[in-house]
Amino acid sequence: MTRPKVIIIAMNQPLDTDAHLRERMSGAEKRAERQAHRFKGLDLPGTLRAVHRHLRRTMLRVDGRFMDLLDLMNYVRNGRRPLQVTPENVSEAYSLAQTVSLNGIYLYQFLKNEGYDPILVQNYALADLESLMGEEPLAACISSNYIFMEEIKAMAGRIKAIRPETAVVAGGMLVKKVLDAGDALPSDAKQYLSSFSGKVDAFVIEAHGEQTLAKYLRCLSRGEPPAGVPNLGLFSSDGSLRFTRRQAEDVEVDETAIQWDQIPRRYLRPTLPVNSSRGCHYRCRFCTYHWYFPRVHYKSLQVLRDELCRIRDLGFVRHVRFTDDNFTADPKRFRAVLEMMIRESFGFSWSSFARASALKPDLVRLMKRAGCEFVDMGIESGSDAVLRNMDKKLRREQSLEAIRALNAEGIYSRGSFIVGFPGETEETFLDTVALINESRLPYYHPYLFYYSRQSPVHKERDRFGLQGIGLSWRHDTMDAAEAAGHMGRMIRLVEQGYTDGIAYVEEVYKILRGKGYAPALQLALEEGGEAEVSPEAEKILDRLARIVR
Repeated sequence: MTRPKVIIIAMNQPLDTDAHLRERMSGAEKRAERQAHRFKGLDLPGTLRAVHRHLRRTMLRVDGRFMDLLDLMNYVRNGRRPLQVTPENVSEAYSLAQTVSLNGIYLYQFLKNEGYDPILVQNYALADLESLMGEEPLAACISSNYIFMEEIKAMAGRIKAIRPETAVVAGGMLVKKVLDAGDALPSDAKQYLSSFSGKVDAFVIEAHGEQTLAKYLRCLSRGEPPAGVPNLGLFSSDGSLRFTRRQAEDVEVDETAIQWDQIPRRYLRPTLPVNSSRGCHYRCRFCTYHWYFPRVHYKSLQVLRDELCRIRDLGFVRHVRFTDDNFTADPKRFRAVLEMMIRESFGFSWSSFARASALKPDLVRLMKRAGCEFVDMGIESGSDAVLRNMDKKLRREQSLEAIRALNAEGIYSRGSFIVGFPGETEETFLDTVALINESRLPYYHPYLFYYSRQSPVHKERDRFGLQGIGLSWRHDTMDAAEAAGHMGRMIRLVEQGYTDGIAYVEEVYKILRGKGYAPALQLALEEGGEAEVSPEAEKILDRLARIVR
């Protein structure tokens, strides 16, 4: 029997960084206009426009175009001219557009095991949708983990225009966040979502969601109505959303292990993602992760070992990126993982997220022996007062000790920092700058505090005088525009660490290691960060030109 074909769209990584950033900001400002009536005491659109003016100053800009680090490498290699990356030349260019995302790989494996013939679109920007619809797919599944709602609507509309009978299903983290309130959604949100009618057939409203998806696809295959399937948002004939009952899914993490030798080679790259746990023990007040995954689950050591052995046996993988929210959360388990990796001597390097408080010198030495080259730490602030407000369970001195230990072992690190969390002041912002300078942190990235009603800080909004939404907010000690202005200052105040203001350095790192670059490549840019080409930036471009191939 012929297996029904199902398209999986895993992400929408843009080919044109400049256009993407401008479109994203424009879309956010339009959304703020729609939401403005809900915030009587705050100029939501005006605040966001001011925020964007400041944020644009934090981004690397050359020849009038916003660029990430990979764009800059293309620029240098292209004779100091911007390179327009296209589906035709992307394989020769440096681009995140060819990243392998774990959500797509996992859904491919899951649907294959469920009896479907999945076709994985790692990046919608590279997809030939006409050809894909020529496969006569039963459904197209769009993951919102890396795709915005407006992008989902545009994708779904295009799919329906080409082949109306293909069902479009959208799920993932953002869908869960936007639609979780169900019938209790505000009227303006319901009105906005009604614009998806005729484009999206069903929303899967579950953090896991794969079992819900399988049930929905079975209904499609049999021509049965899906009203009895839990966790769905469906459209009525009048274009309004109705919701089926909720039923939490709980998937054993061992069952999510990827059989990498069973994944077609065309979907793989020299850098691959691996997840060894789901959930986080901590309850930082700015974070929504615990809301999605309230419990922590770990892969067993044997299952993780088997997965890594399969990657080694592929024979072409140079680097593994562990995608765990906190790879170092359980010190005893983490040490056992490291000892297993040392015993197996896999032959690939790896990088991960890590918690600074876990990185003691003896553990860092073990990480180095196990092949670790890069870690990303959510340091968040150089002020103990702000860290307490965040309930981060981290002290400034612990971050300093972790960075020093990593530097001593030659493991590169990036620290992410939230600017503007309630309690932030000019003084606490300068504490963060001082931490970066004092520690000689190689890479840093400032994020403007994002106010989500799903985050724990929302319950304490009265304590902090917090109001607004997203990147448009104010509280007792700062507003979003002032915080964004501090982010622009950070580039001038940080003496050595590098940020391009746009890209996730850890993503760039894994791409370049997969291409065979030495770990020290990025050191050529440590003195960078200017938003415009300056004499100092010219020196950096000259140095970069001698390295890029």
